[in-house]
Amino acid sequence: MADKYDIVIVGAGPAGSLAARCAANKGAKVLLLERDPVIGTPVRCGEGITERGIMRFVDIQPRWVAAQIKGFYMYAPNGVGVKVMTRQEMGYVLERVLFDRYLAELAAEAGADILTRADVDGLVLEDGFVKGVRYNRFGREYSVKCAVTIGADGVESRVAHWAGLFNPLKIADLISAYQFYLAGVEYDYNYCHLYFGQDAAPGGYIWMFPKSGSVVSAGIGINASHSDAGMAYRKLREFVSRRFRKAAIVGEMAGAVPVALPMKKPYGNGILLAGDTARHCNPLTGGGIYTAMCAGSAAGEVAAEACQAGDVSEKRLKDYLRRIDDDIMKTNQRAYRIRMGIEKLDDATLNEVAVELNSMGMESLSLRRVFLQALVNQPSLAIDVIKAFV
Repeated sequence: MADKYDIVIVGAGPAGSLAARCAANKGAKVLLLERDPVIGTPVRCGEGITERGIMRFVDIQPRWVAAQIKGFYMYAPNGVGVKVMTRQEMGYVLERVLFDRYLAELAAEAGADILTRADVDGLVLEDGFVKGVRYNRFGREYSVKCAVTIGADGVESRVAHWAGLFNPLKIADLISAYQFYLAGVEYDYNYCHLYFGQDAAPGGYIWMFPKSGSVVSAGIGINASHSDAGMAYRKLREFVSRRFRKAAIVGEMAGAVPVALPMKKPYGNGILLAGDTARHCNPLTGGGIYTAMCAGSAAGEVAAEACQAGDVSEKRLKDYLRRIDDDIMKTNQRAYRIRMGIEKLDDATLNEVAVELNSMGMESLSLRRVFLQALVNQPSLAIDVIKAFV
């Protein structure tokens, strides 16, 4: 590795790899650093994304598609299910290890250098600017200079802390998540299934996503303000034991998902933040792959253009916020307001909504229809719902 680059990116998830690829495509000299030995591991994700979300950035590759999905079912606490078809005709459940590696491969093909097992443990700060990073690899300390550093190191971002850009998350804006991979499950592999209710998943939901063969990912997200130590695991285990007694758990994982408003200032002198680091997950669904790619591509382009202009001040890098305004800032602000409205609904109301929707006699419904019906007593959110699910 060289000791000086135009751009150094910390974290080789979708945000980091897209940033590396886009910056390199614009002629920047780029280094992508990943702490783990294998890009894409460990997986802390439900792995679902729409077809349109992927196709905006990359072509579909069968090797990293675990399953195609036509839509999903949403179940009220009383077990009544509502069939929902998304506005995109097709969605996918990914194999994130293979998908993330593919994105990193594209970054390398564009000319970016990539280094794994590189544990970034500090920033190089000079005259109020971030001018590089320090990292440890196999017990040796290294320092690399750059004009712009992009932090894409996740919800627990150390880069954001060191740069003075981190704002503590409210406990109500954090989801505690746990997921099993289940084998031997009898399941409709054309659809995802979502289960709601304060007993099943307080302040969140349980998901069942198809994977390959007879494997599904069964996960739970619980709002941290309703949770205690181990609750996500216990609730998920109870659900699986009750519904899929013959299933075998062949893998499991845990993690935290930010469902907050996006960071107002994900930039500074010589630094940008993208993806979970800047709280770009959708606050309503917890989905973060698409928004990470949106943020990463914008960050890479803005950083490369700033380097070419010879101005990496926060005034110049603020253009990043404009570029993600429609895809992330406005979209996630609407999603956050909708989440606040949904959280006011008790189980009895959710049951009533499911019964009412099914009484319409439609084979399937749109997400917009579902949320408009659920929030019928909160008309101030109608415009948010319409814009979110056009």
